[in-house]
Amino acid sequence: MDFGGWVLGDWSWLVTAAQETAGVAAAGGVAAAPEFPFWQHLFRVAAVLGGMLGVLVLGLYLWKRSGFLKPQGVSPLIQVLATHYLAPKKALILVAVGKERLLLASAGEQLHLVTSLAPEAAAAQTGAVQEPAPLEKF
Repeated sequence: MDFGGWVLGDWSWLVTAAQETAGVAAAGGVAAAPEFPFWQHLFRVAAVLGGMLGVLVLGLYLWKRSGFLKPQGVSPLIQVLATHYLAPKKALILVAVGKERLLLASAGEQLHLVTSLAPEAAAAQTGAVQEPAPLEKF
């Protein structure tokens, strides 16, 4: 066939295949199925799919570790600085809210304020031992 200078492929193989099939059918025989290495193809497809999924998982892992998902330059208003577990479901939690630091006690489902640390005392935590601030009674 000729379409404006473009020639489509030769279709003679289709005619040959049809004639061979007609000849086999006329002879009363059954055409043999072509060999298809099923297990080889299945293994190849599974290997390629596993490789692609492995690359995807590795890429997601590296993307999360790079910190690309975290907003840059923005710090959250409330930060948990440290947690010290005393017993099961009992802990002391040091929290920073803005420039103020709070020591909280967690016991089961309850949360209590133990003390509020002064901003200058929190800034001076360079390893020097200081007297603890007096506890306020609530």
